Amino acid sequence: MTEQYEPSDYDLYVQDPRLDSLESLISAEYEPPEGAQYSYPIANQGITQDQWQQMNLTAGDGVIITEDSEYSFRLVKHDTDSETNQRNTLILKVSDNTGRNEASMAGFYFRQTEDIELPFPAVTSTTTYYVTVTYDPRKFKTNPLRIEVFANDLPRQQGQQHIVLRTVRRSANQLLSQAPISTLRHYVSPVITAVTKSGLPESTDVLYGTLGIVRPGTSGGKVIAGTGEILEARGIHGWHNVLKGEWQNLSAINGYESTWLAARRRMGGIDIVGRINTSNATRKYRAFELPAGMGVNLPFRAPVFSTSYDRSAAIEITPDVGGRSAYILPSSGPIGGWVDVNVFVPDYYL
Repeated sequence: MTEQYEPSDYDLYVQDPRLDSLESLISAEYEPPEGAQYSYPIANQGITQDQWQQMNLTAGDGVIITEDSEYSFRLVKHDTDSETNQRNTLILKVSDNTGRNEASMAGFYFRQTEDIELPFPAVTSTTTYYVTVTYDPRKFKTNPLRIEVFANDLPRQQGQQHIVLRTVRRSANQLLSQAPISTLRHYVSPVITAVTKSGLPESTDVLYGTLGIVRPGTSGGKVIAGTGEILEARGIHGWHNVLKGEWQNLSAINGYESTWLAARRRMGGIDIVGRINTSNATRKYRAFELPAGMGVNLPFRAPVFSTSYDRSAAIEITPDVGGRSAYILPSSGPIGGWVDVNVFVPDYYL
């Protein structure tokens, strides 16, 4: 028979109060200050979930890409189309380089450490599946961020928030292996500032997508407008200027001669510079072709000038042949000599 233990006066009046005080330290729900205004955190006091979320709002919501893991959250088929179609599932892969996928949202942080198989059932009408990292405030004490798959609509009734990673658009009677997969997967990254471009850190030492602001130059203590740069860290691919691209060299065609001839994309449009020998052309001729990705959708025309000083002309870029064909148009008679090209094609032509 088990002996019944009766608590002593020491247990009741000394030890139990001590345990109660320890329990309150461990499990007490923090009560935030009240009133028209207050600040937090307060030294040696806890914080609520709502306060924690506010403190992390500036971190942003999105995928976190580190250590050149730009291929995070990849959604791929199985080894064979047959297996993909039989299982009606796709695999959400972890990053090749780091072996994990990471994200942050609503003050919480998410990590995926193994590949996950996700279902995309056959449908009777066209359906868009959304693959997300979803925050559900009802689960804040257990697992507030999870990978989810939703069909057509993203639930928000209970305060859910979503980072859409991929979409899968599936039609009726379509095999899953034939369904197109689109990438959204926005990511968060900080902004850093350097005095010079050489002062930026190695692009692999910062989060992928970090913006590096190169401070504008100064003269007499005043900022020289337009002398700064904005660059984006793209991991092992280095820093890339987001406002202007690299010059791409071009060559004159149809037997015409040119010195330096180049084009580049920049914020607001395309720059084209160079010099072409017109060989006394008397009519419109195709002089050069712009690089891929620089074609126009509307006809563009701008004046250019001949080194013979007595003839003017125009450059014309037309939407035909991919919108990349550039023509020289004499105004009257032979142009003669060389034509200097220094034009800007605004982006509303592109």
